[in-house]
Amino acid sequence: MTAMKWLLLLLLAAAPAAAYDRSELAEFNDLYKTGRYEEALEGYKNVIAQEPANPWAHYNAGNALFRLNRQGPAVLNYSRAFLLDPRSADIRANLDFALRQTGQSLVPANVPSALHYLYYFLSAAEIKTAALLLFWLACLAGAAGFLLDGSRAGLAAGRAALTAAGLLVLSLAWLGARQSSPFASAAVVVKAGGTRMLSGPGENFKTYAAAPEGRLVRILDAADDNYYEIGLPKEGIKGWALKTEIERL
Repeated sequence: MTAMKWLLLLLLAAAPAAAYDRSELAEFNDLYKTGRYEEALEGYKNVIAQEPANPWAHYNAGNALFRLNRQGPAVLNYSRAFLLDPRSADIRANLDFALRQTGQSLVPANVPSALHYLYYFLSAAEIKTAALLLFWLACLAGAAGFLLDGSRAGLAAGRAALTAAGLLVLSLAWLGARQSSPFASAAVVVKAGGTRMLSGPGENFKTYAAAPEGRLVRILDAADDNYYEIGLPKEGIKGWALKTEIERL
């Protein structure tokens, strides 16, 4: 089997199964279509509580929240949907639109859209699954090559082991590169009107900056019981904000 066939099989194996039933969202989608956004949102939240890995529940919750003018929670839910299903055109479009309302953008200005799409083609969970499969494939093919040493089958197994090992290194490098993503160790400001950034974890410290509602921030320190130390990479500043005003992805 060629390297390309191995790769295609691994990607298919790593793809998330549609464990959710779209029909379970239909009732709440009907509420949404008739403008009953609060009721629809409660239904979506119930689905999320039962199936937190359901991207469409997060996506639809984001739609309802956006209609209710709750930009921060909308960005949060769209972001979670995107991390679960980064290939969905609908999720990408709505996340980008919501981010633009808060002065942000899904695709950085200096990055080609096609390259950004490839960068997020697989979710982190899919890359981890592919890496695990490649590891065991390399081990099994390597063992087969050793046992069948000198035979045609042994040579083929050895080539398969090398191919799997090479793809494993690439997948781990891809996963490592994703740690610099804006969504890595990230959270969203969900408090209406934004959150204050203090010079230390407590009300005795001075406020010297603010992060607007819907802003993606990086969590730098979560050890304090009540405050996160957050960073705004674009502005190059950091500070402490109440955990109740920020929600992690």
